[in-house]
Amino acid sequence: MRKRSVGVGAAALAALVLGSAHVAHATTQPGTLYVSPLVIRDDAIKVRIRPVTWADKLRYVRGAEVRYEIVNRGTRRFSLNILGSTTGVLAPGRRTSILVAWTHRGRFVFHASPNGARLRVTVT
Repeated sequence: MRKRSVGVGAAALAALVLGSAHVAHATTQPGTLYVSPLVIRDDAIKVRIRPVTWADKLRYVRGAEVRYEIVNRGTRRFSLNILGSTTGVLAPGRRTSILVAWTHRGRFVFHASPNGARLRVTVT
């Protein structure tokens, strides 16, 4: 009888310890990479947020990772820097991609250089 109660007690203690190890929940879920087309024009920067919807004001959760597939549809050469990920100078019609990790909450505004349109991003 004593051996069984010690075994049951040890099993209960192990279940308690293992069950309490996952009590704290992470604030972000890593591992999802979103791919979004981004178009730079002379008058606007637009990102596709749905199959037929483009926006210049974006909203992401903290921890989101986005690969932007960028194309310059303007008539001038542009460069875009988003949190240190830069396109370099893109001639009209040229394409590139950048990877951005949205790790900090806040409101951000990015401008295409020189004197280009802006992109607004809110990270919650």
